[in-house]
Amino acid sequence: MKKTGWNLLVLACSLLLGTGPSAWSQPAAKPQPAAGVSIQEIQLRVFDRQKDALVPPEESSDPYGMNSDAVLVVRIQGTWEGEGALVLKLSASAPTESSEATGKDPGWKVTQSRKLSALSENGVTSVPFLLPYDCSSQVKVTATLTGPGVKSSKTFSTSFPCAE
Repeated sequence: MKKTGWNLLVLACSLLLGTGPSAWSQPAAKPQPAAGVSIQEIQLRVFDRQKDALVPPEESSDPYGMNSDAVLVVRIQGTWEGEGALVLKLSASAPTESSEATGKDPGWKVTQSRKLSALSENGVTSVPFLLPYDCSSQVKVTATLTGPGVKSSKTFSTSFPCAE
């Protein structure tokens, strides 16, 4: 076969298989994340070390919070099939406070991140964060979800109450 005939045969086969010049000129389609991936809510739970259980704050067996840990659960709505991982960042802080019973509390700030390679197929994924339970009447929590084509943020105000 002549060189020109060989080139035409390769060109014809590549066009039939979708690997010819038209396919070369367009980049391959990347998987796209499902629309609407976002933070649905943030919930506060308490891990009661005495009960060895996750409970609502008002059901903790230690009214002073000394035998408890805070568990903040971030619920994400949507599914993810995108390229790369999502990152969920949680920041929680409490201002300086003082009371007659406890004196001056200097306040605190905690930041944690979680890498999420996949989300639940049913459309709701719960991601827990474990924090020290430091008593405060005002706790501000911000969760931020980022990734390719995804940016969602939610703020939650709560308290880590303790008996005085």
